[in-house]
Amino acid sequence: MSKIPLFRLIALSISLLVFASPTASSDIEVITQGVLPTEGIHISIGTLPNSNIILISTGEIDAHNDVLVHPDTEIYWYYYLNSSGLHFLGAECYNPMYVMCPRLSLNVSDNLARFKSKGRLVSGLHENGFLGFDFGNESYKVSLSEILPYLWDEGWIDYLSGYRLNGSLVFFPAVTIEITGADVKCVDCIPGEGAVSVRFKQLYNVTYYTRNSGTTWKRSTIKSEVLDQAGLLSLLERQIYVFFYNGTLHAFETGKVQLEYSTATVNDGNLTRVLVAPRFHYSNLAAPVVFYGNTFSCGDLKTMDQSDLCWFWSLVVIFVLVVWLAWKRK
Repeated sequence: MSKIPLFRLIALSISLLVFASPTASSDIEVITQGVLPTEGIHISIGTLPNSNIILISTGEIDAHNDVLVHPDTEIYWYYYLNSSGLHFLGAECYNPMYVMCPRLSLNVSDNLARFKSKGRLVSGLHENGFLGFDFGNESYKVSLSEILPYLWDEGWIDYLSGYRLNGSLVFFPAVTIEITGADVKCVDCIPGEGAVSVRFKQLYNVTYYTRNSGTTWKRSTIKSEVLDQAGLLSLLERQIYVFFYNGTLHAFETGKVQLEYSTATVNDGNLTRVLVAPRFHYSNLAAPVVFYGNTFSCGDLKTMDQSDLCWFWSLVVIFVLVVWLAWKRK
């Protein structure tokens, strides 16, 4: 198995944990707790019903329940995309006590009400090197070569949906990402005197699918593959993008999936167990539309041209700063 810095950090952290334990003995059992089958993360990309608010829902897949995503772990991430860029409107948690629930100071309800308007979704169709969106009285064509570098997987090109916004086009991948553990085993576990070296092999199922609306929602698999640790880490370097087109294509990062590890030791008589537990979570990358303590962010609202306000107040701040520095020199 290839050696990567992450494994070295894991091994070092385990060594330090065991070495620092005053009751640790030379009888050490290494337990590599990987992501078990049917446990992992679920990420779905879409919009709020009949609106122009982009919604990304995330949740942990629970192996001990007969549901795909455990409700207590669900988080809803809201975004608005217009000519001034991508705006993060905030997040809502099904269970606010969920440990991974983001602690935000944004007024999500007000933000959703301010930016939400009705929108008609159209599926993109690609032909002759272009992706087309036909709204009847208006249509758009975007070069496939411009879009493909931003897609998590090239197979997503058949599952892009879009809506019109003030004469421009907003579109996104209407897909779901599902990552679960496939298998885990210890490859090289070498106990030592007060320390331990660990290497393990973890395999992951990665599946992309879409849902067909109708009397029942059915999953249609786009692609499914099994990756090893290195392959998954390489995959997770990619971000999830949404797109704005007004004659020129603009791609914006919404977020990315991260995999983190924690270690712990458990002492049971003369036996010390070392636990290695990986966990997935979604990380937002977009800037919030309203910051705590500020009255506005630089964006164009329907009620006022805030881009002009941003320039105005920026000039006011610069002017006051120049006057203050001139006064200090006297």
